[in-house]
Amino acid sequence: MNNQDQTDEKAFLIGVINGALWNVVTAVIQPELVLSAFILRLKNSVVLTTLPFVIMRLGNTISSLVISNIAETWSRKKIFYIGGGTFRVIILGFIALATYTIGATSPNLLIWLFLVLLGFYSAGIGSSSIGFNEIIAKTISFRRRGQLMGLRGFFGGLVGIASGFYVRFMLEETGPSFPHNYAYLYATAAFFLGCCVLSFSSINEPAGYANAKRASIYLHIIKGIGIFKADDNFKFQYLNNLAQAMAMIGPVVYLPYAIKSLQVPESFVGSLIILSAGLTLPINFLWSYIGDKYGNRLLLLMNTFVFMLSPVLILLSGYLMQTSLAVVGWNTGLGFITPVLICLILAYAIFTMTNNGGMIGRMNYLLEIAPEARRPSYIAFMNIMLTPTAVFPLIGGVISEDLSFQTNFLLSLIFSLVALYYAYRLGEPRKQKITGNESK
Repeated sequence: MNNQDQTDEKAFLIGVINGALWNVVTAVIQPELVLSAFILRLKNSVVLTTLPFVIMRLGNTISSLVISNIAETWSRKKIFYIGGGTFRVIILGFIALATYTIGATSPNLLIWLFLVLLGFYSAGIGSSSIGFNEIIAKTISFRRRGQLMGLRGFFGGLVGIASGFYVRFMLEETGPSFPHNYAYLYATAAFFLGCCVLSFSSINEPAGYANAKRASIYLHIIKGIGIFKADDNFKFQYLNNLAQAMAMIGPVVYLPYAIKSLQVPESFVGSLIILSAGLTLPINFLWSYIGDKYGNRLLLLMNTFVFMLSPVLILLSGYLMQTSLAVVGWNTGLGFITPVLICLILAYAIFTMTNNGGMIGRMNYLLEIAPEARRPSYIAFMNIMLTPTAVFPLIGGVISEDLSFQTNFLLSLIFSLVALYYAYRLGEPRKQKITGNESK
């Protein structure tokens, strides 16, 4: 099947199951939480804690450019998903082994070995994402992609809550000792990623359009620049993504801020995962409903607006730390919760829910505006042109360490306002779909 108005129900079901399994992986190796806490434990540096996010963005982007050039000559792209996923499982296994064996004796060596291996892991993401998105585009109607992503997010959220308890146990003082606790987390991620690859590879991918021969990388890049010039929707989506990626300088340092400024324990990482997953569960259906019913332009507009509340709340937490409310609180199953921690929890939850909504809206919008023959290039060039934003988390770490966390969070708010403007400028491609104009 290769009709955008029809859905392969088997592929839909497997896509939901795959999403639940994938959420275990994302929960136990979140770069802005778990990996940040891991680096902070090895070396007390806010700047270094942003490197996992930077490396994952760069590795994904560079590999997407190369793989998309190759993939456009293949009528079926599932092999790129299987190859990239299998490679990542192996790399996660090496990371778990290195952490377990040399983490206690050679922490400085482990940091750099970990970052190098993480670069290889992220390179595999570029291959997997091209295969994944091609299969979704060929088997799921554009009218039901939002529903698919919403169900993936819902069941993934349920699994994410359980994963949060698991992470909290691993990082508590009563859990396994450091660094074995992190090694177990990485091994868990490798196992569930392997399950993801096995499940999704069982989908029957129909043949699609393939170019007769592969263009040079230079011509591939020139054609990508041509997309930016010729397609206004692509251009404004890029600018929205660019500003949104710049706004990430705030969320990437939420955890170092919580540990250093709010004095929360390392195990609170698990509590953040639990609470944010629980708070965002119903929102996944809202994002899906908006995207399917009213279009992904509206979804991106609303999602960007809601994101702005995250830096506002985190700024409010810093203000409350200077007042008497800093010591007011309530004993709960998650410990002593203060208004300051409530602001932190809500800020992270909003970041999580808008990150999920943004992924649904951005990818589905891009799949709607991209002609089938150029789909891998549209996806790859959206990523490659966002390459400069990979350094912004690092800049956020420098600003937080040399100036203040509050300055960094204020800049995050400003960038999110710019992103909102460009979300407003987007056109609604679905009107063309409805009238039967399927190509651009």
